[in-house]
Amino acid sequence: MNTFRRLALLLTLLLAVLPAHAQTTRKKAARKKAAPSSKVVKAKKKKPNTKGQKTPVTAEPTDVQDVESPQPLVFGDPEQPTTPEKPVTTDKPTVATPVPPPATKPHEPVNPNARPSLANTPAVASGTVALFSVARTPATTEAAARLEGELTRHLQRGGDIPFVDLGTAFPPPEPTPLTQADGLYDEGRAAYDNLDPEAAETKFRAAAEAYEKSPGDFRPERLGETYLFLGAARLLNGDAAGAKAAFVRAAVAEPSTRPDKALFGQDVQKAFEDARAEVSARPAGTLVVESKPAGAKVSVRGQELGVTPLRGVTVPAGHHAVVVTLPGHTPHAEYTEVKSGASTQVKAELSPGPGLTAIRDASARAGSQAAFDSETLPPDTAAIADRLDARYVVVAAVSQDKKGRLKAELQAWDVRTQARLRGVDIDLSGRERDQSPEAAAQQARDFIQGAVSPRVAESGASGQSLLKRPWFWAVVGGAAAVTAGAVFVATQDKGRPFNPITGGTGF
Repeated sequence: MNTFRRLALLLTLLLAVLPAHAQTTRKKAARKKAAPSSKVVKAKKKKPNTKGQKTPVTAEPTDVQDVESPQPLVFGDPEQPTTPEKPVTTDKPTVATPVPPPATKPHEPVNPNARPSLANTPAVASGTVALFSVARTPATTEAAARLEGELTRHLQRGGDIPFVDLGTAFPPPEPTPLTQADGLYDEGRAAYDNLDPEAAETKFRAAAEAYEKSPGDFRPERLGETYLFLGAARLLNGDAAGAKAAFVRAAVAEPSTRPDKALFGQDVQKAFEDARAEVSARPAGTLVVESKPAGAKVSVRGQELGVTPLRGVTVPAGHHAVVVTLPGHTPHAEYTEVKSGASTQVKAELSPGPGLTAIRDASARAGSQAAFDSETLPPDTAAIADRLDARYVVVAAVSQDKKGRLKAELQAWDVRTQARLRGVDIDLSGRERDQSPEAAAQQARDFIQGAVSPRVAESGASGQSLLKRPWFWAVVGGAAAVTAGAVFVATQDKGRPFNPITGGTGF
C-alpha cells in the first residue's frame, strides 16, 4: 500500500508540471508561426482598355492567415529566466559591487556629439559632506567626540572629500567697535601735539587698558602705536624707566612699530631702539594651547600659529593676546604673559553658538536608534543637509552594551538620491582591525565617491519585489498544486486507491 501511494504522489507531481511544459511549448510554436510577417495586401491595377475606356482600379483581396496571439504566460518567460535577488542583511555594510567603466578601444575615434551611456558608468559623487558623531548615553560623550575627530581626520587625509565649510555656515561675529579706546587714543594724540605730556600720558594709558580689554577685537598696530606714544610722553615727563617699559610693550605688541622721525626726537628714537634690541636679545618662550573641542585655530598678535592641541610653539617673551577660534563657537581670547625660556599654557573652553547648538541637537536625533532603523530619510538628517548645504550626511552613534563596552555604528545618507550606506560597525576597543574607525571612514569614502552603491533594496530607485516576480508565483503555483494533490491522496479511502490518470478510483 505504501508503494502504491508513492506512485500516486509521483503521478500527481507529473500532472502539476505537464501543463506548464505544454504551455511553454505552445508559446514557442506561436513564436515560430509569428516569425514570418503577415502578407501585405497589394492592389493590382488592371491594364487600361485599348478602346480608350477607363477601367476602375480594384484591389483584389488576398487571403491572409491569422496568427494566433500567444497566451499570457503565468510562469514567466522560460527563455529569459530571472535570477531572484538575495535578501539584504544588516550584518555587513549594505553596499553593492562597483560597476567598472566600459573600456574604450584605442583605435576607435571618439565622437564628441555622441551622448554618453549611463548604463555602465559608475556614478561620480559630487557635493560636500557633513559628519557628526553622537552619544546615545551621557557616559559615551567623550568617546563620541574622539570618534568624530578620528573619522574626520581619516576622511580628510586624502584631500578628496569636500567637507562642509563651517566657517561659511557659521561666520565669526563682527569685531566690536572699540569706540572708547579709539577716542582715548585721539585725545592722547591731541594732548601730545599740544605739548601736554601729563594729560597725554593719562589718555594713552587709559587707551591701552581699553584695547587690552578686548583681546579678540584689538588691532596690534594701534596697540603698538599707543604704547609708543605712552613711552614718549613718559620720557618727556622725565620717567625714563616708565618710558622703557612702554617701549618694550610696543615692540612686543607689534614688532613692526617704528617711531616716526617727523613726530619724535632723537631721544625717543634711541630709547625705542634700545628697547627693541633688548626684546630681541631675550630668549623666547614656548606656548601650549589646548581647547575643548580640539581643532581650533590659535592666533597671536593676529598671526595664525596652528590648531589645537598646539604644543611648544616658540613665541617672543612678553604680554601677548592669544585668540582661539572654532567655527560655530564663541571665540576665546585672553592676554597671556609668556616668560622668557619657559612654557606657558592656555586652556580654552569653547561654547557652541546658537546655530551650531541647533545642528548638534538635530544630529543627536539623527543618530538615534529609531532614525537608524528608519527605511526613509529622517527629517533631522534632511534638515542638517539643508542648513549646511551638504549632499552627504555621515552620522556615527556611540553606545554601550550590557557589559559596559563601547561600540559604534555608522550610517551615511546621500540626500539627493536618498541612498544610504548602513550597517557599518565600529570597534572602539582596537581589537577588530576590519572594524576600526579608519576602515569605517574608508567605507564612507567609497560610498561618497561612488565607488560602491547601495543595493536596490536600500535605495528604492529600481528593482522589483519578490511579490512582483513572475517566476515566484510560478513556483508558488506549482507547489500549491503538488501539495493539493498530495493532500487529496492522503485523505482518500484507504481501501480504494485514487487513480491520478482517470480521476476516479481503482484501475
